[in-house]
Amino acid sequence: MKVINNNYLSIEDLDKNLDLSNLDHKRTLVQVFTGFVLEEEIKQIQSIIKAKNPKISFIGSTTAGEIFDGKVYENSINISIVQFDDTIVTQEYFIDNDDYKLGTKIAKTLFTNKTKATILFIDGMYTNGSDVLDGISTINNQVPLSGGLAGDNGYIDITFVFDKNGIYSKGVVAVSLDSDKLNIFTQYELNWQAIGQTMTVTKVEKNRLYEINGINVSEIYEKYLGKNVGDNLPYSATEFPLLKIQDDGLEVCRTFTHKFEDGSLLTIGNLEVGDKVRFAFGNIDLVLNNTKNNINKYKSLEPEVLFIYSCTSRRTFLQSEISSELEPLNKIAPSIGFFTYGEIFHYKNKNSLLNISLTFLGMSENNSSKQTIKKTTFEEQSNKFEHNFITNKHYLVLDALTNLTNTVISELEEAKQQLKDQANRDYLTGLYNRRYFNTVAQDIIHISKRQNKPVSVIMLDIDKFKNINDTYGHSVGDEVIKTLSNILVETTRKSDIVSRFGGEEFAILLPFTNKDGAFKIAQKIRQTVENKKINIENNKLLQFTISLGVDIMDESEQSIEKALNRADEALYIAKETGRNKVVVK
Repeated sequence: MKVINNNYLSIEDLDKNLDLSNLDHKRTLVQVFTGFVLEEEIKQIQSIIKAKNPKISFIGSTTAGEIFDGKVYENSINISIVQFDDTIVTQEYFIDNDDYKLGTKIAKTLFTNKTKATILFIDGMYTNGSDVLDGISTINNQVPLSGGLAGDNGYIDITFVFDKNGIYSKGVVAVSLDSDKLNIFTQYELNWQAIGQTMTVTKVEKNRLYEINGINVSEIYEKYLGKNVGDNLPYSATEFPLLKIQDDGLEVCRTFTHKFEDGSLLTIGNLEVGDKVRFAFGNIDLVLNNTKNNINKYKSLEPEVLFIYSCTSRRTFLQSEISSELEPLNKIAPSIGFFTYGEIFHYKNKNSLLNISLTFLGMSENNSSKQTIKKTTFEEQSNKFEHNFITNKHYLVLDALTNLTNTVISELEEAKQQLKDQANRDYLTGLYNRRYFNTVAQDIIHISKRQNKPVSVIMLDIDKFKNINDTYGHSVGDEVIKTLSNILVETTRKSDIVSRFGGEEFAILLPFTNKDGAFKIAQKIRQTVENKKINIENNKLLQFTISLGVDIMDESEQSIEKALNRADEALYIAKETGRNKVVVK
């Protein structure tokens, strides 16, 4: 592999000094990152490249700043040329009115069993990057993706991606790398700190966020972070984005590009109803220190080149300090890239569109040779940063206060959940109480109606329970109730809701279950109870029975009450006609 990265300060500089001679177009990856964002300027860049080498293919993007050799540039042109030894490069432009289908097209067209990585440049205004990545993942979620959304120097007006054949304000230019020998790795840095309680997204349409915890999202910002932050949305969200909590451990920030009149916010990247989010805050010292602490582990991967796709918001926040996290990367391998309106990242077989992060793609074709990396005193500097007695105390204080705040919030949330759980459960059996049963029933009814599925209920109580209490005492009666409760839990499904309504009366909600299915479950419960023996005082064994009534919700019913009443009537018939039986209404 041979790497040639160059930065050109003008289009004239590019025309004068760009050299594309002696390149194998099938084995050469060319990326163009331009801070000249007008369509006429891009046409000039295109023409120069094609004049230098008509056969060479390339993918390009307009930027919000260029990254070259660990430094930040504006209104310049970066061109990266990678000449592979054993890697085939395939490039194409994609567009579709349905961004999800666009993603499936990319995967079906570019991916082979030898594809080691794919780089995507997506326009930053009109194409939903999250939908594109989701479409790709449905076809193949194994191939690492990298790249980003095009920028336009922060104007948020029009962005372009391009190749040798055209300039596009909508769509994706993509390149796949097929090889048996190419080694790649992807990595990202965020290091924004989560603060505040965990909240739930309650209303969202892809990348338009309406409500969190049932409250308008702008009002949520003002409530917790103050009027200054709320009044300055969407721009204040750079310092206080939402941090999405994913099961795979990936930290995904969501920042905003537009505030609508109704207070909803347009995010870069999708959210879903039910997503758990927290506020996050950025502190320059925390961000830079944590990023530096991670740099060393990348050295052992020995890349021959690093492509950096970093968020424009990150650059805006870090300002002049942005070079402090880029320069160490350049000491690992030659680095080049651009500031994006959204970063594409692959992690644990999942492709995500990130915000505020620094992402990079490392490549190497040589397993044996090691990069010559200039020795630095970074380890010593890091230790000094952490252990100096006089300086950098503000960093330690911020770190400690963040940890303290998050620990207290975690403990409060845990206590709140315990109280909520206790309020929803019966004190003796641990089963759900009637109030919770009715609340959950309403949710299940809505889901069942939407999916055209039946909902059944079982009402039951213990036969001659008063005689048990009168004969053996209330402690034995309590033991009978707890034994029955355990049987109900063990003989029903996880999706069923088992509740103690009071005394010896119980109810079971059976989602997606017809009358026949409910009858079978009721019979199983009845038989299990009939065969159960309880060891009471003096090793005496006590047996008891139950009676059960079953009914199903009518399609026209909006609540569970009528079905419960009918099941209760069936239970009464069971008791009046001999007990220890199941009656279906």
